[in-house]
Amino acid sequence: MRFGRLERRGVLLGLSMGQVSLVSVGVVILVLAEYGSAMAGVLITAPLWAAFFVVGLVSVRGRALVSWLPVVGHWMLRRMLRRTQWLSRPLQPDRGGSVSIPGLQRHLELLISDATGAAYLADRQAGTVTAIVEVTGRGFVLADSALQDHRVGAWGRVLASLCQQPDVVRLQVLHRTGPCGAASVRRWWATNAMTGAPWASRLMADLIADAELSADRQQCLIAVAIRCPGLRPEHAYETRALDQLLVTLASVLAAAELDVRGWLPPARLRHVVRSAYDPKGASLADPHAAAPTPGSPWVGAMAASESWDSLQTDSAHHAVYWIEEWPRSDVHPGFLQPLTLSPGARRIFTLLVEPVPASKAFREIRRAKVERAADAAQRSRIGRIEDEATRAEAADLVRREQDLVAGHGDMRFVGLVTVSANTRDELAAACRATETAAAQAMCELRLLAGQQGQAFAAAALPLARELL
Repeated sequence: MRFGRLERRGVLLGLSMGQVSLVSVGVVILVLAEYGSAMAGVLITAPLWAAFFVVGLVSVRGRALVSWLPVVGHWMLRRMLRRTQWLSRPLQPDRGGSVSIPGLQRHLELLISDATGAAYLADRQAGTVTAIVEVTGRGFVLADSALQDHRVGAWGRVLASLCQQPDVVRLQVLHRTGPCGAASVRRWWATNAMTGAPWASRLMADLIADAELSADRQQCLIAVAIRCPGLRPEHAYETRALDQLLVTLASVLAAAELDVRGWLPPARLRHVVRSAYDPKGASLADPHAAAPTPGSPWVGAMAASESWDSLQTDSAHHAVYWIEEWPRSDVHPGFLQPLTLSPGARRIFTLLVEPVPASKAFREIRRAKVERAADAAQRSRIGRIEDEATRAEAADLVRREQDLVAGHGDMRFVGLVTVSANTRDELAAACRATETAAAQAMCELRLLAGQQGQAFAAAALPLARELL
């Protein structure tokens, strides 16, 4: 597998429009001060024009300082409005059928299919409905190379089919490691164990009674956001057309040798959301009980407190990372194994995929070519040498255009990693282990500082939200 570099387009010498604007303002102030009061004016206005130069040219953690201004400003505004603290009030009347998720600007509506009983999350303002399916694979890591190539190609055909579906807005693949608890095992034993059993059965009963409630299990969910033009705030939505589309998508997944365990019903969906916010409480709960009805309020978390670099919820602390750079050389398709399967931390890996129409992709490529040509001419005019990173980005752009001409679909994708732990100290240790695992997978992570609330909703929950 081969990944392209992260695109860092600029309007002039690699500088963004915001950087060019700030530097230009600084130059204007400096020139006016020089012509107005000579060196005295330059010295008097030095704090002003120097501030514009610093904000426009200095980078912090690999990111231009000017790009931090919206993040910091939005964070301070939310702190002033107390939107970084979230507290559920179950006893107060709420909108019937709404799903309240911390970090989201608007409520989601729970719809239930009459035919299949599956739960759908509707965003009426965006005009989309999200359905979640649980899938299991048939093994990849221990398979031989021929079988691995076959299954990689089958998954590629799944993504290619999504590009041919105009109603599919977004796809989310969520792989998580979390506590499953021993509650289901204990229920089975209480139902099936025989009274007066021999000593081996009594020993098994003692082992089950002392079983850890934090036993980890792997789970893979696929969320599909579908465009529904008939979804209006004032009208009820009929799910029959959506049911037919999801049957087609399930057959596509089954053809890729993925075992579809079914679209999540309301009880399972509620348990998935709760386990993300409250791992301890979810390990004791029955995932098939207490299903919400379309007319009842439903909250995702009882309480949440967002800080600059983490999010604290009911019984856990979380930190969300963005995969800033994927491997820059050819890698095996199983390169994410250290990040998704290695022990030492509870992680949720999310891959968000958005199909891009071919016409839009060609327009983006043409615009990028024009920008790179203008940038190359400017560098040549001032005698600046083109570096290898710029040539690599140009080669990735050419390869992307060649793939489109050959008939392949184009997609935008982003990877997110959520790390969870019981305490703040355990979270710090888990984050260090995750960063080490990412380095083994040849990926570069960046903590989404100042955006943990929104990032957690997009990364840890199967909502198929828009790309960050």
